[in-house]
Amino acid sequence: MWKSIEIGERSFINRRCFFDAGVRIGEDCDIGFEVMFCTSTHQQGTHKKRAGIFEGKQIHVGNGCWIGARALLLPGVIVGDGCIVAAGSVITKDCLPNGLYAGVPAKRIKDLI
Repeated sequence: MWKSIEIGERSFINRRCFFDAGVRIGEDCDIGFEVMFCTSTHQQGTHKKRAGIFEGKQIHVGNGCWIGARALLLPGVIVGDGCIVAAGSVITKDCLPNGLYAGVPAKRIKDLI
């Protein structure tokens, strides 16, 4: 099992964020208010109970990232180094390094230098 929450040096976490167990944030990151890091999910069950067996999938945010207010990161995603996640975005898949991601679900909007 992984450590509950790891936060790198010089990273800033704003108010009212939600952290499920299994979140790792790199160094020099800025996390806006009310960002949700949701690592808990379930396998799909049968027609009798659709939420099947519980699973936990770690979330990793690389170094130098900026996650905007009220963004939602879903189980198992990796946000690569140097990314920006726009406010209100829903991260459903991994984000390659040095990109701006926005939307629901979030998509890469542009490359960052």
